[in-house]
Amino acid sequence: MVSTAFKPLKVAPVPEIAEAEGSWRSPSQDSMLLRKPSRFSHVHLTDLEAGPSTDCTAHFVLRGATMKAHLTKSGVQLTPLETRRCWPLSAPQPASIPFSEILCVATSQPAPAWRHCRRLWSTPTITHRLSICTFRRPRLHSCNWVLHSVELDSQDEDLVRRWAADINEAVGTSSKRPRSLLVLLNPFGGSGRAPTVWERDASPLLSKAGVLCSVTVTTRPLDAYKTVRDLSLQELQTCDGILAVGGDGMFQEVLNGVMAVRSCGEADRAAAAAKLRLGHIPGGSTDAVAYSLNGTRSAATAALHVALGDRTPLDVMRVDTGDGTHRFSVCYATYGYMGDLLRTSETLRWSKWLGERRYPLAGALTLLRGRCYRACVSYLPSMHSAPKAVECKSQCQLCATATGVPPADISIDSSTPSEGEPAWTSIEGEFKSIMAIVTPCRSDMSAGGLARTAHLNDGRLKLVLVKRCSVLQYLRLLIRIPTLGIDAEHDLPFITVLDVVAVAVKPIGAESSWNVDGELMPSNHLSARVHRGAVEVFSRGVE
Repeated sequence: MVSTAFKPLKVAPVPEIAEAEGSWRSPSQDSMLLRKPSRFSHVHLTDLEAGPSTDCTAHFVLRGATMKAHLTKSGVQLTPLETRRCWPLSAPQPASIPFSEILCVATSQPAPAWRHCRRLWSTPTITHRLSICTFRRPRLHSCNWVLHSVELDSQDEDLVRRWAADINEAVGTSSKRPRSLLVLLNPFGGSGRAPTVWERDASPLLSKAGVLCSVTVTTRPLDAYKTVRDLSLQELQTCDGILAVGGDGMFQEVLNGVMAVRSCGEADRAAAAAKLRLGHIPGGSTDAVAYSLNGTRSAATAALHVALGDRTPLDVMRVDTGDGTHRFSVCYATYGYMGDLLRTSETLRWSKWLGERRYPLAGALTLLRGRCYRACVSYLPSMHSAPKAVECKSQCQLCATATGVPPADISIDSSTPSEGEPAWTSIEGEFKSIMAIVTPCRSDMSAGGLARTAHLNDGRLKLVLVKRCSVLQYLRLLIRIPTLGIDAEHDLPFITVLDVVAVAVKPIGAESSWNVDGELMPSNHLSARVHRGAVEVFSRGVE
C-alpha cells in the first residue's frame, strides 16, 4: 500500500469555464438561461461603467449586457437591465444561482476591452472580473452535471473583491462542506482507469473547492478495508469523509471498514466513524453505487456532489453466514443463477485470452444448465409495502416518511432473526433464483435499475423469488431486466417480489452459491437484515 500526499494540480481551462468571447453556439444548448453572445457583439464603454450599488445590490456586465446582481440569503440573483444585441435570442435572461450550487468564487483582470470597435486607437478600458464557478444541467441528461462559470465584469475593483468575499463567506457557511478527505484509489479494478479518472476529473474540482485530500493507492485486495479499519481516533476525528475511487468493490471495502470500526467496541472510535460521509468516484466496469446515488457514472458529477457537501442517508444490508462471518452491502445478495454464474466465471479466470468475455460465456453456460435449488426462505415483511410505481428521486418523500424499521431499533451487530420476533413468514420450494436487493442498482445496461422501485433510505429490501421455470422463461426475464427491471413480475407468474426488512435462507439438498456484490460467500446458510440510513453518502439523490 502506497500513501501519497495530495498535491493540487494545474488544470487547463475547460470550454465550460473559459470560452472565447467570440464563440457561438445555439441558445438551446445553454441550460442556465445565461445566453452566449453572437460573434458580432462587442462591449461598449457605457456597459463597463457599473452603476450605483448597495451592500446587497450592484451592477455588473455579463457578456456585453448590464446586469443587476442581488445578493440574497439563498444565493445570487441576476436581472438584465439593458442589452445591445444583434440577435435577441442571445440576450442574457434572469437567473438565480443558489449558494448550495456555487463551488467557489474568484477574481481576475481579463484582457482590456476597447471603448469602441471603430476606434482601435482609443485607450482600452480596464475591467475586473468576478467568476462564479457553478455547474449547469444539460437538458437531455440533467443528472450529468457540467462545470460552468458565470463571469461578471466591473470597473470597480473594490466592488468585485467585496462581492467575492461575501459570496465565499456565504458559501462556506451555507452547508457542511468537507474540508479534509481520505481518498482510497484502486489502480487495478475494472479497466484500470481509476488513476486517470482521479487526476483528470475529480482531483481538480476538489482542489478548486479548497478540499484537502490524502490519497492512498491500494496494492492488493482488502487494502482499503484494512486501512479504514485501522484508522486511529485522531484520524477519524480530523477526516470529514472517505472517497473510494474505483469500482463497486472498492466502495464495498470502504463501507465494510467503516462498519467494522463502528462495531469494534471502542465508543469514541465508533462515534467518530458514524459521522463520516462516504463517496464513490466511479472508475470501475459497472459503478452501480455511483449510478444509483447520482443517476450517472460521471466522475466529475460525483466529485461535484462531494465538493458541494451534498448528503443523504443510505440503507445498508448486513449479511451473516452459517460459519459466523458477515459483511455489509448496499447493492444485492443473490442465490441460484447469479451465484452459479459467478462461480463458473471464477473457474474460467485461468483463461487469459477470454478476459472480460468470460462473464457472458459463464452466463450462457449457467442458463443452459437450467438448475433449480430447493430452499426454505423465511422473511420479515415490511410494515407497509411501498407504492409500486414510485421511483426514488432527489428529496424523495417516500424515504422521508418511510415506515420501515428505524435505524435506532436495529443493532448493526447482527442480522439473524430474533426469537419471538412476530410476523415471520416461511416459504419452501424450488427456486431458480433468490435475490435481496437494497438499492435500485442502476447501470449502463439498466439505467432504471435492477429494482426500479427500490429506494436509498426506506428501510426495505426487495426480496425476489424466481420459482422453477423453463430456460426460455428465464431468458425472457433476463431480456426484460434492462428495460423493466424486476418490476415486471405481474407479467411473469413465476416471479414474486416482496418488501421485507429481513430474510433468512436455508438450502435443502443440492446447493448453489451466494453472490454478494460480486463476491462469493463461504457458506450458503445466510440471513440478511436492512439497517435504514446506516451511513451517509455524498449525494442528493437522482434529480
